[in-house]
Amino acid sequence: MPKSVESIVFATSNNGKIATLKRVLEDAHVDVAIEQRALDLIEPQADTALEVAQSKARQAYKLIGHAVLVDDSSFHIEALNGFPGPYAKYVNDTVGIEGYLQMMKGASNRRGYFLNNLVYVDDEGGEHVFDSAPFAGEIVETVEEVDDPTAWSLLFQLFKPDGSDKVLAQMSMRERSAAKGRVVTRDAYVEFATWLKAHHD
Repeated sequence: MPKSVESIVFATSNNGKIATLKRVLEDAHVDVAIEQRALDLIEPQADTALEVAQSKARQAYKLIGHAVLVDDSSFHIEALNGFPGPYAKYVNDTVGIEGYLQMMKGASNRRGYFLNNLVYVDDEGGEHVFDSAPFAGEIVETVEEVDDPTAWSLLFQLFKPDGSDKVLAQMSMRERSAAKGRVVTRDAYVEFATWLKAHHD
């Protein structure tokens, strides 16, 4: 059994993920310190975001020598046979939003979904995996650029969750959380917060 968790090193350069973790832990009444640390980790070629997250979590643990949290997400477009999947960040950095819109031009099926995975390696090297059910919605045909530091991804500009009339980038963090809560039956961050609460004095 891992010892009580007093602080968490979150290995990410993504400020939106840090903000999300802090908000979820606050909602769960878990008072732990969050340290953001951007590490130089090798991005493995893998079929799923979970495999990527596990590989990066093991690398991060070896680098810093103690407990660490890693997140990796994937985005799947039905009309593109699940592409880009775990390669969403690479596609974002190369073709960008306009590239997605071009790939989806004329597509009648505009369904897509996010999958989210957290891997926490405790001080003893034990791995704890927390994953999300699909966060599904529609890919819009035109986008409105929004500068939001809590947004994780460019994809927030073109993804409209089921039951919502706005894309994620047009929502506040609380609105995004509510939209996700209406769609997702299991959320990795909430699962992690619940687990953490049980291991925190």
